[in-house]
Amino acid sequence: MNIKHHIKDRLYRAYKSIETKEHHLAYLFLEITRRCNLNCLHCGSDCKAEVNAGELTTESWFKLIDYVAHHFSTDVAFVITGGEPLLHRDLERIGQRIANHGMRWGMVSNGMVLSKERLEKLIAAGLDSITLSVDGLEDAHNLIRNHPKAFTQINQALAVVGNSSLAYKDAVTCVFPPNLNQLNDLADILLSHKIRSWRLFRIFPSGRATDNDLLLLSFEQTQQLLQWIAQNKKKYQAQGLTINLSCEGWLPMSLDEQVRDTPFFCRAGINIASILSDGTITGCSNNHSSFHVGNVLKDDLAYVWENKFDDFRQREWVKETTCSNCEHIRSCKGNSIHLWDKNNAKPNFCYVKDLSLPI
Repeated sequence: MNIKHHIKDRLYRAYKSIETKEHHLAYLFLEITRRCNLNCLHCGSDCKAEVNAGELTTESWFKLIDYVAHHFSTDVAFVITGGEPLLHRDLERIGQRIANHGMRWGMVSNGMVLSKERLEKLIAAGLDSITLSVDGLEDAHNLIRNHPKAFTQINQALAVVGNSSLAYKDAVTCVFPPNLNQLNDLADILLSHKIRSWRLFRIFPSGRATDNDLLLLSFEQTQQLLQWIAQNKKKYQAQGLTINLSCEGWLPMSLDEQVRDTPFFCRAGINIASILSDGTITGCSNNHSSFHVGNVLKDDLAYVWENKFDDFRQREWVKETTCSNCEHIRSCKGNSIHLWDKNNAKPNFCYVKDLSLPI
């Protein structure tokens, strides 16, 4: 690490320390349903067409939204997820409740049933942003989404969103071996639909993807992904498409600044909290259940936020793992929370070291 990157790293560590100490809630993810119209191979939540477990009622979501406005701040932004949020019969009412407090909300969708008319209704209910999941060209997207018409539908959704008045619209791609060499074509598709922001994720081993080698990039393939972003980021930026590696995965500052606009910072439990469909409180909705910290049906959210998120903020448990002796531990702090099962001694993946090799 040269002196410039060393200084940047130290300054960013200091910034993260301040953010962690203050831990202002900025984003609250609401998993309003686990119902889904797809049966994706990589689903971390095992979402299905019908759900058997109990889910919060619309009235419960209303109470939660009101609570956040009164006990936190109207600066908190909501991100509505699923499952597929568009399958919830009261999505617009929930969004309108947020907007009524003068608060922002966005959503994540697979695009299967997103029409121009539905999007207009959502915008009328205050929708501020939307993220669409695009996971490759037709062969790869249909494969991972486990549906023969998924690619056709996502293209239609991209066209609808691209031509909309939304302030912020972006796409996310789960990169896996079948689409690793399709990234240039995907970038061109997004540009053709006037999508200006694109985030790339590496599928991590959880949920249905836990034991499916078809879905998981090897360590070497992950380095290929990083190099593709580093080599193409400026080119596509000049064409109007901002590309970023997702928020997961610590990298040395010298590489991080080549693949992200903002350096890695796992904000789960620091600026981000999530409420799962049954009321479970956690940091990121992708966290393992060992990081669940309460339930809004019986626990006071403000109290939980102040007193139950030490595992996210202090990271004392990392001292008992294989990461404890790593030379990067002061900057990395154990990487993204969603890469961990707290009962295990090492993360599910590391962007810097090949965990398949002896440590």
